[in-house]
Amino acid sequence: GIFPAGGFTASPRLFHSGGVPATQTSDGTDATPDNTETYFCEVMVPCNVTVTGLANFNGSAVGTDKWLVIMWNSSGTAVANSAVAGTTAVGTDAYQLVPFTAPYRALGPAIYYVGLQCNSTTARFNTHILGAFGASKKTSTVFGTVPSITAPTTFTTGLGPMMTLY
Repeated sequence: GIFPAGGFTASPRLFHSGGVPATQTSDGTDATPDNTETYFCEVMVPCNVTVTGLANFNGSAVGTDKWLVIMWNSSGTAVANSAVAGTTAVGTDAYQLVPFTAPYRALGPAIYYVGLQCNSTTARFNTHILGAFGASKKTSTVFGTVPSITAPTTFTTGLGPMMTLY
């Protein structure tokens, strides 16, 4: 991998899913999660960096639902995740920082996958509406259980959550 001069002393907030950040509250598509599905899409990590969590771009509703965020390597193996009990969704149409249970040292340049689960169907999350990157979902999952995934090679509208590494 490539190390920045002197290394990163703070986690960057510029590695976005699909390479595209939300720029306004109306970006993306408001998606209703199914509590038996895990949603994910790719993110490019251009250099070695330690990441401490994922910032999910919440949709138009939050409530008392819980998010579980997950990061996978290019083989679809989970390498980091937040607390399996979940973090309460807060802040509509805004990024919400959800920390991993432990920092993860991502080696780059490499493709990773980031995604989430929700324990109910009240909260909404924003998804990418177009792209040329992998975005998909895994069905028949159980909230609080971190699954492995099959890395997607195509983009599916409305499945890839808008997220940023931090």
